[in-house]
Amino acid sequence: MRDPVSQYGITSFRAGYRAATIAFAAAGLSLAAGISQALGRRGLAVVILLVVFAITRAAISWFPMDAPGAKWTRTGWTHFLLAFVAFASVLAAASVLGAVLSQPGRWHALAPVSMALGYAMTACLAMFGLAQTVPLLRARLGAIERGFYVFAITWCAVFAFACAAEVR
Repeated sequence: MRDPVSQYGITSFRAGYRAATIAFAAAGLSLAAGISQALGRRGLAVVILLVVFAITRAAISWFPMDAPGAKWTRTGWTHFLLAFVAFASVLAAASVLGAVLSQPGRWHALAPVSMALGYAMTACLAMFGLAQTVPLLRARLGAIERGFYVFAITWCAVFAFACAAEVR
């Protein structure tokens, strides 16, 4: 819970880490397709953000992070940029979807859910950023990142269910 999730990618667990990143990418693409079908043009920005998320999540395990304390390499920087874009794009997708759903129409009642999960992801990312320099938070960096994943996965699951159930 202290170390980042990406650290699994530089251990003997790298195959499982790769499977997890690809699975989350597939979930993002599936959700993009479902939102596109359910919301049409209203959901276009969310669909684009989810496609960006899926691409970055699919690619990230082929660019492993650098070992803690090691000098940063081009591969490590690429990993960092992919992670930043993946986190930012799913957070933005939740926030944009909340704004889209705040207008009358399909899934209007789910607008506060999307916004709340977006705020929770924002809080986790803010703490994750602070953990880079605040020793008390640094010791909990892995837990903070996993919190982000819980909220992102929950957001994906809620809206995957909405796509499947056609919640209005």
